[in-house]
Order: sequence, then structure tokens, then C-alpha cells
Amino acid sequence: MIYKMQITTLAEENLLWDDFSQRFSWLSERGYMLDVNRIVCNKSDTLLLDLIIQGENADIYMREEDIIYIFKHQISEFLAEHILHDWENKMVRREISKRTRHIDAQDQEIVLQKAIDFLKHCNTNESINLLFNYGRKNKISHKIMDYIYVNDQLVIEGLINFCMQDYLNELRFAVDLACEELNNEKEYNDFIKLLRYFVDSQSPRMREVNLLMDKDGLFFLWDGEGVNIDEKIINYYSNEMLYNDISLDDILVSILITVSPRRIVLHNASSDYSEPVKIIRQVFGERIKECGGCERCLQNREGEMNKHH
Repeated sequence: MIYKMQITTLAEENLLWDDFSQRFSWLSERGYMLDVNRIVCNKSDTLLLDLIIQGENADIYMREEDIIYIFKHQISEFLAEHILHDWENKMVRREISKRTRHIDAQDQEIVLQKAIDFLKHCNTNESINLLFNYGRKNKISHKIMDYIYVNDQLVIEGLINFCMQDYLNELRFAVDLACEELNNEKEYNDFIKLLRYFVDSQSPRMREVNLLMDKDGLFFLWDGEGVNIDEKIINYYSNEMLYNDISLDDILVSILITVSPRRIVLHNASSDYSEPVKIIRQVFGERIKECGGCERCLQNREGEMNKHH
């Protein structure tokens, strides 16, 4: 039997091709020899692989057709890995150059990293990520198998561009998400800068404000003497929340910016999971102080524990 297959792909060095022949050592155990002839086309930066299987079938349980089918199946798995490891970055970068010509090179690199990270780690659960990536590889290998089942010549780039639209759509979706995330981050940073400007440009109305938040998002404010913050201020923003689309988190940030204290003491530091506390830290910076543990912090912790019991 003599079987020939030709594959055209990237000429770049990669670890996958180094152990290519080792993956098909099972052929020699059945009386076949696999010859791999590599030709690098420098002008087009491509690698031409001529694969030749030859020998006599020494296995009474498998036909030559079975040997070729198993070989094609294994090639499909191997090339799916090759696409994910060696082609994916190139394809994502190409999509980015199409969609983000208006942004600078540095931002394009950020989008690239975000898109690749989303493709490989779309979920916080690593087990789900493994399943998702296995599913992507499986779909790609099936596409390759469908093609090489009836064709003995394969150009990887052509296969991706003309036979794997679902895969390309996944890449485009990842790029769109990455662009959206970058824009959101920039808008958020601009928002923080604006709040800092407001704080720095006005005189402090109070020397100290103490802030304690519980896990339900409720906050408590009092001054350096232990007196609760003027209810008029809180009631004003509460009315805004009632008649306008303003959240309790927005009210807290607005009150502190309005008061613009010289110092903000954060109680119950575990409340850092709260988005408004993160914003307050970024806006007020060095004005933030941590409570080392006071009676109110202790009472709040005891109250949280009682809720769970």
C-alpha cells in the first residue's frame, strides 16, 4: 500500500511539528513506514508537508482502508491543535486589523490579549474552560476530517477561510467583546479622573467621614465625633433615587464627593467587594484610612454572623 497526503501551513517554528512522527509510531508496529518531507517556501512563508505511508498490511484484524481512516482521524486531531496553537493568534490579529483601524497599535495589542484570553478562559471555572476548549478543538477536527476524508491535499489557511465560518465567527465575537471591554475600561478611567477633579477642585466641607458598609449594600456614615452625617444630605439624594434612576451606590459616592472630607475612614474592610468602595478608593486615594477594628466593626461582624445562623 502507498498512501500520500500533502499539507500546506505556516512555516513558523513550533513544538507541535517536532514530535509529529512520534505520534504515528503505531504505523511501524503494523508494518508501515511514514515518510515526512518538509519543504519551506521562503517567499510565501509557508511549509509544504508531503506525507507518504507505505508498506504491507501485517494486521489480520485491520484492512488498509482502516489504517488510512485512523491515520486521517489522528491527523485531524493533530491539525486542530496546530490551528489553535499556531494559527489562532494570527487569525485574531487579522480580525483586529480589520475592525480596529482607528485605534493605535498599543490598544490593538491590548485587544489581542483580551480576545485570546476570552477564547481560552471565558469562564471563571477552569473545568468549564477545559470543556469549552475541548469542544472548540473537537469541532475543528471534525471539519478537517470531513475535508481530508475525500481530499488528499489540504491548505490550512484555505480550510479556515472557506470551511470554518463558525470558528471565524467565534474569533470575531471574541474581538468584539475585547473592544467593548477596552472601551468600558477607558470610559471608567475617564469617569474616575472626572470625580478626582471634582474632589481636588473644591474645599473640604468636613474633616473626617467614617464609612461602614454591610454585605447587603447598606451604608452608615458618621463624622469624627461619632455623629451621624446630616440627614438633609442623605434625604436629598434619597429623593433623587426615588424619582430618578439612581442607585444606592451612586448616592454614597455622590455624598462623599459633595462633602469632600479630608479623610475617609473605612470600617469593615471586607466590604472591598463593593463596587462603590472600589470607586471611593480610586477617587480619594491618600485620603483613605483603614479602621484597625472598633466597636462598630465588631457589632457589624456579629450582626452578619447572626444573619447566617
